[in-house]
Amino acid sequence: MAGLKHIEIVAFDMFSTLVKNDTAEWQMAHKAIVDGQRLPVDALVFWKEWATRDVQFRKTRTNMADPEASPPFKTYWEAWRDAFIETFEAMGLTGDAEQAASDSVTALAARDAFPETNDALEALGRTRTLAVLSNADDRFLYGTIAHNGWDCFSYVLSSEEACAYKPDPRIFARLVDEMGVAPEAVLYVGDSPYDDAHGAKLAGMQTVLVQRTQDTPGRTPPPENGALLPPDHIVSDLSEIPALLD
Repeated sequence: MAGLKHIEIVAFDMFSTLVKNDTAEWQMAHKAIVDGQRLPVDALVFWKEWATRDVQFRKTRTNMADPEASPPFKTYWEAWRDAFIETFEAMGLTGDAEQAASDSVTALAARDAFPETNDALEALGRTRTLAVLSNADDRFLYGTIAHNGWDCFSYVLSSEEACAYKPDPRIFARLVDEMGVAPEAVLYVGDSPYDDAHGAKLAGMQTVLVQRTQDTPGRTPPPENGALLPPDHIVSDLSEIPALLD
């Protein structure tokens, strides 16, 4: 297991790593959509129908065997709008898919930090440069940063700006290129074994997997065949990371 004293940059995933993003919050957002559009359907049933389409998007959006051959890039807003259109059709509902997608984005932009996040960022920021690299649209990624009052990140990169989703190595390579560092000088911290730990390891970074107890929706399903690269370190929350860098 590689030491971490040489690390110059600590880069974070955002959702379910720095901020809360559990299933209950997604279900609440969908209940608000059902209530707001006065849809004659049980909100939990509606959420489950939509979620199957969201997972399918995540499974097919990146061709890891040949990332350049991936399907045309869609933002989350575009993919979620399409998922709502299909959900309305499948359930025989008349609804506003664009408004539902926008409401989902708005809800994500108001996610609160985990209890230990601010202290961990403060401690790490004393000795390292901090960055964010997240599968997210600009609107809800920057919205979440503003919502939590953070000004500690020297670099922020969304999948929307990169036109690529983790674990695609191109999005990690862009961070390295634009920050002007070697991959091995970056510690990437995330909650997904596939998107975060595997993807960052493919790019040559050191990795920390945050294994929280919350039920997290929306992770990219790993491939059915093929082993994942293991993280260098596993922690239960962010408070354990500063000690790894001492």
